Amino acid sequence: MKASIVEIIKKYLSGITADEFHRYKSWDNCFHSFSSSTKSEIQILELAFYLASWGMYRGSGGLLQKNHLIHKGAVDIIFSKTSQKLKCNQTTEIKREKIKDIIAVKDELAKHYRSIYFTKGEDKPKPISPTDTLLSKIILGTLGCVPAYDRYFIDGLKETKMKHTGFNEASLNELFNFIDNNKNEIDEAQKLIKTETQRHYPLMKILDMYFWQIGYDKKAKRNSKNNTSGKT
Repeated sequence: MKASIVEIIKKYLSGITADEFHRYKSWDNCFHSFSSSTKSEIQILELAFYLASWGMYRGSGGLLQKNHLIHKGAVDIIFSKTSQKLKCNQTTEIKREKIKDIIAVKDELAKHYRSIYFTKGEDKPKPISPTDTLLSKIILGTLGCVPAYDRYFIDGLKETKMKHTGFNEASLNELFNFIDNNKNEIDEAQKLIKTETQRHYPLMKILDMYFWQIGYDKKAKRNSKNNTSGKT
């Protein structure tokens, strides 16, 4: 029997409610800091730490070779008038008609990071790669208007037979269709989270949790099966 959206959200949420220092809460801290109407270095620090705890500071990436101020330009973009119109909170949710604005912000962020070069060891300088994963995590952590297109989220999309898995207009349109078709369950999940955490999670954050958990569980199940089949 297929698990409901609320049941899957409960599974994700159990990590947050059981551990006050859980890395998932880095999103809460970052998102809350960007609820302010004024910029400060605190937001740069929160963004950097959130990205680090969400896997974006691995040794192979360029971010690890820089300090937190590399994100100052990104914070400036997030506080632009165009970006702030996408900001989600308890009274404002992202709408389908804002998809082109989301992509415009994505492109601005990509331009910012692509303009920064880093070196590692004796390698020649090369630009930071503005991947869909990096850019979507930044927008999720600051504006809350898109999910994070990381490995498990994409696996979750594939597992549920979604047609589009890239951070683009087609995928966002498909996600809005999913919201339209499952609005009651998503509303119930938001209420559950508000009860458990006293925080409002935007619609796209709910989708981020839902598809990520499906992708994560798929891998865990596969690993368990492989371990069992390997026993003698």
